[in-house]
Amino acid sequence: MLNRTRNSNRRNGKPASCEPCRLNKTKCDHTFPKCNRCEQRGIADKCFYHPAPLTKPREVGSNDDTETRPAKRRRASKRATEEVAYSASSLIALNDKFTDAVAAETYQPGYLGPTSYAAILPRDDDSTVPLDREASVSSDLSDRELSHQYPLTKSMRMQMATEVLRSFRYYPLIRSLVIGYCNTCQAGVVPTPLEVDIVEAIASTVDKFNLTNSSPDPRLVSVVLENSGKSLDIRPDLRGRDFYKLFTGDNLRIEALGWILATAGRSILFGFAIEQFRDPVNRSLKPRMTDEFLRSSTVCLMLSSLISPVNDATIWMFYENYLLTLMICGSSGPPAWRRLGELETQIYALGMHKESSSLRLPAFMLETRRRVFCSSYNQDKTSSTFLGRPIRMSKRHTDIKLPLDLSDSEIVGDEAALQLAIQSLDEEGWNKQGRYLRASWIRLRYMSFQYREEILDFALQKIDEDVERQLKDISRRIRLSWEKVPSHLRWPGYWDAIVPPSICVMLIVVHLTHFYNEFMIQKLLDHGLLTANAPLLRVSMDLLSNTLALGAIPDRSYDIYRDFVGVVLLFGIPSASVLATALKEQHHTGESFPPTISRAEIIRMLSVLISHLETAAQIDTSGARKGEANYDICRKAAKMFTKVIDAVLDNKPQATITPTSSDLELGLNFFNAPGLDGFEAMEFAPTDDGIDWGAFAQWTI
Repeated sequence: MLNRTRNSNRRNGKPASCEPCRLNKTKCDHTFPKCNRCEQRGIADKCFYHPAPLTKPREVGSNDDTETRPAKRRRASKRATEEVAYSASSLIALNDKFTDAVAAETYQPGYLGPTSYAAILPRDDDSTVPLDREASVSSDLSDRELSHQYPLTKSMRMQMATEVLRSFRYYPLIRSLVIGYCNTCQAGVVPTPLEVDIVEAIASTVDKFNLTNSSPDPRLVSVVLENSGKSLDIRPDLRGRDFYKLFTGDNLRIEALGWILATAGRSILFGFAIEQFRDPVNRSLKPRMTDEFLRSSTVCLMLSSLISPVNDATIWMFYENYLLTLMICGSSGPPAWRRLGELETQIYALGMHKESSSLRLPAFMLETRRRVFCSSYNQDKTSSTFLGRPIRMSKRHTDIKLPLDLSDSEIVGDEAALQLAIQSLDEEGWNKQGRYLRASWIRLRYMSFQYREEILDFALQKIDEDVERQLKDISRRIRLSWEKVPSHLRWPGYWDAIVPPSICVMLIVVHLTHFYNEFMIQKLLDHGLLTANAPLLRVSMDLLSNTLALGAIPDRSYDIYRDFVGVVLLFGIPSASVLATALKEQHHTGESFPPTISRAEIIRMLSVLISHLETAAQIDTSGARKGEANYDICRKAAKMFTKVIDAVLDNKPQATITPTSSDLELGLNFFNAPGLDGFEAMEFAPTDDGIDWGAFAQWTI
């Protein structure tokens, strides 16, 4: 104790700081022999108390070795003072580098293709890796620490991770939300057992550190950050039901936390655990909790991008966070667009787009990668169509295969059972038992969006004879491909009570997705009067009719109305806009519709759509209540369609007017905001509504 007092007190009597804290100019708690701050920062081995940190060695001449009197201090010159200051600053910089330097594996390059520097550099003679398969430069050849620090200090990263772990004070509710989502959602991407295993395994950590009732322990925060900075080793013999062990328990990682929180946030918006928020006292809890889960999940993205080598769980987290961002911020907003770009960047960095780079993975992980890539590809085409922007994922740059039409339990089950299930599929990869599986919907939509990619290539081109011929060829292939789809996966046009409502939802969505391609082609080919364009009117009526059919399907397992509003925004309003414009044109010109098109049926469907749009503002879980993202667009669309119906049903005589092409031109601006182009031909009073045209639900999308 005497030694401690002598070494840890300055001349003015105040406690001295340890060397790392003194050099970093951070507050030290003066604990001996190792301060707590250095313990938390993981540099306890460098923590010590210098007895005289600012004392320089005395300069004693060789002739004065026998003298007991100390040498006389010399007055330092200005130049010498500057040299000392420079040396001190260099020492601080050197110390900072080693106390919080970036680990080499954090900046591993990831997937490197055949034109990369790694494929061009001379290779070791003993290497057996083919030139076109060179993956990356081994990090073992590099120093374990880089010569610079993280952009965010360790204390900042600790604080961010602490806030993430604090969200797990709601763990019982989070667990209920995630499991409810996994057991009900037909549009999930990651196999259900993998997600359930992870959320269940987190319970042991929550109990051990009492996260539901106390602040996160700094030791837990340090462990999570340390684990997240390590590469993820997925061995070829890893079993699917053991995968959760790589992310939980002593291996808990930030990616798993962000993934679970994003899934829980989406589950809240879909109406799960609604009894928790029905009490008026807890009414404000729902939006606050959703915002917190989005914030915490986004923090996980930031930390992962900063400290973690990219892995599969990173991409799962980015995918779920993107969908949650889409639901809250809308797809036309910058957050969703940026998040989608980050997701696609991570996919390319991991090499998920090149199946040939994943051959050493276990079978369950290869199938999961196929699902995740195809689903991300689908999201890219939806966003590009909606915003009129170039695609960022192209089928020309991937060799990925369609995911096999297998159940989640078959994918993560025993290897022998998996191989047996694969052998039972037909030659196209479809199951022969007529089962409705998550993989079925991913396969169908990926096939449809490949046609969408081709159509988008013509979106801003001049439609000449050659382009028209190519578009008609795409239209022919769209129809032929639908005929090859297994019969049980084709929407019959009506709700069958034998089929579960959640399955009917997906049948309608995949039907609408596929034939929306035909709608886009007919829009591009539209040159003359709309009332005479039977193909465009026919496909528009088909889209609107099947959209409205979704509103008649009851489902008590989750609130289907948010899904319905999303489908209305994505498919119903575009088709209704064309039909409303045709009605307005027919009302002015007096031209009759083609024999296969019923004017009365158009009016009837538009009236039903108006009713749904107005009702959405009164339903809690629609996502279209006042103050929510979809409120303005539903209200304005209902107002515009109502004015069209009122005008065409008015018995007052109308002057026959032959509209010019500019009056009725729908134009290619359709691709800037698909579904809203029909409004351009309608002469309504301007409005100053701030409308988010892209905020729609992503349960089925």
